[in-house]
Amino acid sequence: MNINVDSLNEFQTLLQFITSGDKEKIIQGWTNLEELEKNFLLDKTPRNCVDILTTSLKDLLHGTVQNTQELPRLLNWFAKYLDNEPDLHLGYDLANILNNSKLEDIEILMLILNVVNDYKRIFLYGNQKDGKFWKQVVSCLARCHTPINKEEIKNYQACTRQIHIYLSSLIDKSLHSFCLQKLYKIISDTSREKVPGTALCIILLLDKSLIKEGVYLHLDTPYKDPDLVQALFVIFQWCLIFMDNELLSEWLMTFIRGLELKEKYNILMSVAEATLNLNNVFTAFYFEKQSQSVGKILLYMLQMQSNPDVFLTFVDTIKNKNVLNVLKNLNQEYANDCLQTIVDVIEALLIRFEVKDREKIEQTFPVRPREDIVRKILENPFWNVERENKFQLSYVPERSRINIVSIDSIRNVDSKVGLANLGNTCYMNSVLQALAMTRQFRYEVLNYKVNDLGSQVLLSKLQKLFALLMHSKRNSLSPNEIFQVSRPAYFMPGQQQDSSEFLCHLLDVLYEQEKSAIAISGNAETTVDLKPNSDEPMDEIMGDESVLNHWPTEEDLTKNPVLRRKTQSLADFSQGDELPQSQQLSDSHSDSTDSGIQSVGGEDVTTSPSILVHRVFGGESKITYHCQQCDNSSDNTDKFRDLQLCFPEEISENHEVSVQSLINYYLAPEKLTGDNKYRCDKCMNLCDAQRIIKILQAPAHLILTLKHFRYDSDSRLRAKLRHKVAYDETIQLPVLDSEPETYRLYAAVVHSGYSVDYGHYFTYACDSRQKWYRFNDNYVSCTTLEDFKRLEPPDTPYILFYEKSTTVGAFQEDKQELATLRNHLQDIVENDTKSLLNESRYQDDRRKPSFSISRHDNSDDDNNTPSSTCRGSLKFTSNNYLC
Repeated sequence: MNINVDSLNEFQTLLQFITSGDKEKIIQGWTNLEELEKNFLLDKTPRNCVDILTTSLKDLLHGTVQNTQELPRLLNWFAKYLDNEPDLHLGYDLANILNNSKLEDIEILMLILNVVNDYKRIFLYGNQKDGKFWKQVVSCLARCHTPINKEEIKNYQACTRQIHIYLSSLIDKSLHSFCLQKLYKIISDTSREKVPGTALCIILLLDKSLIKEGVYLHLDTPYKDPDLVQALFVIFQWCLIFMDNELLSEWLMTFIRGLELKEKYNILMSVAEATLNLNNVFTAFYFEKQSQSVGKILLYMLQMQSNPDVFLTFVDTIKNKNVLNVLKNLNQEYANDCLQTIVDVIEALLIRFEVKDREKIEQTFPVRPREDIVRKILENPFWNVERENKFQLSYVPERSRINIVSIDSIRNVDSKVGLANLGNTCYMNSVLQALAMTRQFRYEVLNYKVNDLGSQVLLSKLQKLFALLMHSKRNSLSPNEIFQVSRPAYFMPGQQQDSSEFLCHLLDVLYEQEKSAIAISGNAETTVDLKPNSDEPMDEIMGDESVLNHWPTEEDLTKNPVLRRKTQSLADFSQGDELPQSQQLSDSHSDSTDSGIQSVGGEDVTTSPSILVHRVFGGESKITYHCQQCDNSSDNTDKFRDLQLCFPEEISENHEVSVQSLINYYLAPEKLTGDNKYRCDKCMNLCDAQRIIKILQAPAHLILTLKHFRYDSDSRLRAKLRHKVAYDETIQLPVLDSEPETYRLYAAVVHSGYSVDYGHYFTYACDSRQKWYRFNDNYVSCTTLEDFKRLEPPDTPYILFYEKSTTVGAFQEDKQELATLRNHLQDIVENDTKSLLNESRYQDDRRKPSFSISRHDNSDDDNNTPSSTCRGSLKFTSNNYLC
């Protein structure tokens, strides 16, 4: 018997009784539904009944259920008749009812997940398409607040454990990121009226192996600093609540380590202040598991303190709660260890902060501090936020604020100058710092002379930038002017871009502008002067907009098809199938139309030896194609300025590979077969062939781009490879008919992040004395080559800069004396110094205690490490003396 229209109306009425009626109607609805089931559905479900059930269930799930306690039973009732339906996948619809009904009962959520677990086939795809449903489950967990009643707490905990079992079974690694993203959004919400339910923390307990990746997922998302503080504070509270909290503590400690790597000490100090001042914080030391997990984290945050007020407040808490004596009286091994550590840390901080009542506090110690441990704590670095906690006077007009940025203090003589992040411009800053540390390139740029630098706008800005990077007394500069003339037209301001693509474009523009200048002068020899000259006119260098209107800008240059050709870098993976055929990326060693060598300035290379870019970075190669069918060979020569090194497909990510082996693999003969066949001019057909690349002329400086990224044609996503790489300090480049050339590493641009779509760039570079620096936007710190080699994903060196051993001696000086620079560059440096002093005096006059203060919105423009996603777009106007 088929269900007719009247039966359908009756069916809809019964559902309405169950979902929205009072208690009597609910009973009536289920009774009548069972009768309907007996008459029409029990033995066999007709086709039109299936259609009606499917439609009715979808309508139900897209509406609002008032009686949410009936929802699990209804879902189970429908599911048993629809279980054999292929490709039903109602997870998206189920997500709607969870959202519309604002479910807050954890037991109902558990029962719903029980139905989903029993009938996975009709509710879930089993892949990323289920992301919306799992996000709504996370939202429900947050709404299911922890009860107060003892019996209700037991039920809450039992349901939480069961949900954890379901989630562990149903959510794989690809879906875990969806849940984490939703969790982070919830716990980072500072406007939230209620604390998220503690059951939400089970999302962090699903897979221990994903902790590091999950933490960086959060740190690489552009949350504001207060939001990150809120998130960590919530996780810390969860650690205090749950006794069995080893995994939660591992999440928390990984967050702390991640923020330390990014040198976000202001966030860490804020979290420490909030947690160390909690009334129940001392309970972390009383229980064995907690003392060994969250208790250790508390003491670590304490020993890293640079704020004496936070420390003294904690000491008062310890004293008032008699914590030290309680631990002593427990007389257990873990309690004794905890007691000793607390005393050691307190003693170290008493010395660090030179507390006046030190002896009085020491008299309360049940045990003596260990001098060696105290000394070690004092010798180790701590969270010094003095350089990060910059404040801006709230009443200062906007135009005045701009002049105050990045001049917090005068730079130390031995330090380097940073570059302010203008809003996701770390890709530019990292490349500029690497080029500035290329001594030959910097020297030739600074001493370059042409008849009219107005035709070489980018070069003039680089001159100005390099002069200030060497001689400015600022901690950092705003690279606004050079950003305007070097940014590719297809790079949207405020968005993260690829540093390798930017480097390619910048060198392209330099090359083309110099080639144009040579063509205008008619004599390459008279346009280049490597000797300091004081006759350079200033009026054409100072950024006059009229000059920019008369000469090719980067917008004009990118119309040239040669300059529109990108390197095989992150950009190759941005469009996927939408890329033109000529730009499609092959994950193989190379393809039959692209050697993987980046050409300089197109086909016209007649003047390239005299052009600056080629002198410093240019090399020459021979590419031979040998047809396997007719035995014919074809040779081509090509100018290049960088080599794109990909990872062999047969090498797993767990296997360590050296830079030298990647070079050898790149130069090894390659078979062109299958989809990668070679079109032979003699055979006039696609044939199997062999391609051989030989280096004819080695560059003075070798740029290597490691292709850590691949395009997944199935998922249409860009993925980051995580191969272990041994970053050789010296490498050898085989040269045809000559001895191999030896190169030494001097700079590297590092990409931090798990995805191509977000992340952060910073640079390691050394001077002629092999003293290494870490350039992280406007914050520059001393480091070592060993520190660079210890980098692990998600921090992966992306662009490596090597200097030929025979070139090293020619440019030993790290800093060209100011007096030897051209007059107009000396004037720029002197004016910058005067401006800095005036701005510093202006700041001192404005810093008065009576005025209200507020933190500057763009923390990346202070001397702290930018987040890995940098910041949003900023309207950043440079003053006259910043580049």
